[in-house]
Amino acid sequence: MKKKIYSILRGNKEDKLIYENIKICIIYLTIGFLWILFSDRIVYRFVNDTDAVLIISTYKGWIYVIVTSIILFILINNYVKKLSLKQKKLNESYEDLSAVNEELEAYVQQLTASEQVLRTQYDKIIESEEKYKNLVNEMQQGLAIYEAVSNDKGEIIEYIFLYGNKNHEIITGFNNIDLIGKPLLEIFPSIEVELIKKYEQVVKTGEPFGYENYLEETGKFYDVIAYRPKELQLAVIVTDITKKKEIEDALKASEYNFRNIFEASSDGILIVSNNEVVDCNLAMVDLIGYDSKASLIGKNQIDLAPEKQPDGELSKDKVSKIYKNISRNGSYKYEWWYKRVDGNIFPVEIVTTNILLNGRIVFHSLWRDISERKQMENKMEYLSYHDQLTGLYNRRFFEEELIRLDTEKYLPLTIIMGDVNGLKLVNDSFGHTMGDNLLKKVAEVMKAGCRSNDIVARLGGDEFVILLPNTNNIKAKEIVKRIKFLATKDTIDYVEISVSFGYETKNTTKEKVEEVLKKADDRMYEKKLSESQDMRRKTINAIITTLNRKDKRVEQQSHEVSEFCKSMGIALGLSKDEINDLRIVANLRDIGKICIDEEIFKKSRKLTNEEWEEVKRYPEIGYRILCTVNSMSQMAGYVLAYHEKWDGTGYPRQLKGEEIPLQSRILTIAGSYSAMTSERSYSKALTKEEAIKELKVNAGTQFDPNLIRIFIEKVLKESF
Repeated sequence: MKKKIYSILRGNKEDKLIYENIKICIIYLTIGFLWILFSDRIVYRFVNDTDAVLIISTYKGWIYVIVTSIILFILINNYVKKLSLKQKKLNESYEDLSAVNEELEAYVQQLTASEQVLRTQYDKIIESEEKYKNLVNEMQQGLAIYEAVSNDKGEIIEYIFLYGNKNHEIITGFNNIDLIGKPLLEIFPSIEVELIKKYEQVVKTGEPFGYENYLEETGKFYDVIAYRPKELQLAVIVTDITKKKEIEDALKASEYNFRNIFEASSDGILIVSNNEVVDCNLAMVDLIGYDSKASLIGKNQIDLAPEKQPDGELSKDKVSKIYKNISRNGSYKYEWWYKRVDGNIFPVEIVTTNILLNGRIVFHSLWRDISERKQMENKMEYLSYHDQLTGLYNRRFFEEELIRLDTEKYLPLTIIMGDVNGLKLVNDSFGHTMGDNLLKKVAEVMKAGCRSNDIVARLGGDEFVILLPNTNNIKAKEIVKRIKFLATKDTIDYVEISVSFGYETKNTTKEKVEEVLKKADDRMYEKKLSESQDMRRKTINAIITTLNRKDKRVEQQSHEVSEFCKSMGIALGLSKDEINDLRIVANLRDIGKICIDEEIFKKSRKLTNEEWEEVKRYPEIGYRILCTVNSMSQMAGYVLAYHEKWDGTGYPRQLKGEEIPLQSRILTIAGSYSAMTSERSYSKALTKEEAIKELKVNAGTQFDPNLIRIFIEKVLKESF
């Protein structure tokens, strides 16, 4: 484009148009000049005639015009051709110039647009620089820029402070204005030489360098990044990490404590990732039964569990649900059954939490062996439906079963009510341990007499109940008969087993089970009225037998006292029935001793006050025992007054004189004489004479004086 413009401009400079015009004029003038100069001379030289000369001159003028016209035509035509060619070239140049002009205009527009873009970018750069300055000034880290100063050898000898942002002041505690122009070593004199060398490497190579450092000047820890922003400049970005360091130290201490707790915990701890054991403590190793951590780590958690859990669900399915729950909620507490190396299965309570460990989410499980608790829970559940003493079902279970069985499916439904006869007498006489043994034996007998699907329960105290589903009256009667037969074959320390039964059957759905239960209970009490008295008599006989078995002398003395009482009754003219009752009382007088520690009666030394008070209880105990039998209530009164004294100093009611029943006064004399003449643990036996003397001495104080005379004279056959 430049060449075209140059050629066009160069052509205009030569001004060829003027040149051509001048050339034509010169040629025309030359021809005219030569024609005028030589044509007239030639004509006058060869022609002398004036007319000829005139004619020749006329023709000479036409010839001149024709010749010059031809010459001018040729010249002008040639010029016109050149001019046309020039015009053509000019037009072409104009077209080229127009194209160039358009290109120039486009270029100018492009330059204008570029200028606008550059101006916009410049404005943005200015704005960005402002933002950068603000960002640098407001950044949380401290920023300081130093200029490196080098010597003639090119070695950096110092760094001069140039600039610091606002946080540089806050973090370091120095005023930036005061630092400007100061050397680095003057600002931080304790900085290490090795750091200075590394700064030099940063300035020379441009490679950034990061490190942590503690400055004595500030007493703080910093995270530092050094880089080169420009040639011979050092920029230092400083972050105060003192708190971070404190947190890290606390975290290290916490991790140390956690590891100690982790290892020292008495509960097993398991760390699981992707169902695989990645860590555990020693308690866990012992719990599972492995010999070391190494043998447990890497195991799949499912391998540590039985195939199925107690609820029947597969362990792998259940653990998948549990971990989904933990992932959703963060933690989960549940019970799980695991398998030891030896194959034993045991229950554990697990609290699992998802935690972050080494950058990944893992499951932290705290295991606690709850075998004992489970046993206790099972025991509690057992006790909630079972009687603790007998092992039979209890009232709660019975009531729930009664509701369950009260449907047409189990008709006819028979209810048997049972009540142990003489339990209170056994408890009072032999103690509650004996009574408990009696209840246990009754439970065994009842279970042995029932079928496997029958429900035997203890309602409480001496009451039992049996539920017989799909059982009619006839079959129930057979079961009761079988139980009674089994009871006759067993005893508890000479005490026979006696249970009164009553039963009723529900045959239709219209009957109310509550009414059936009440009828069975009523029938049981009807039986008990007749059977319990007999049982009490048998129990009293068992008590006497027990006392005699413990000490053979008791049996001998009872026989001797009985004979003395008989003789006294005859001497006093008592009826046969009264004499018979007197003899029976002689055998029952010490029945209350069954509840007193027998070791007290065997002591050779004087009894303590506490022991003596215990001994004084046995007449009352004997009284209560005998009162349980209606026919012995009068005899019970005689036994109660057995240790009363004539002068009112006896026990337990301090009766005096004839307030004491006759039979009791007779019994006191006969018993005392028998005791004095028998060998006892605390004294030797007295002779007959010595015993009579004692009776006489205590006549009127301990004994009835009138009865003493009769006893000595009529029974002992001695003179008073």
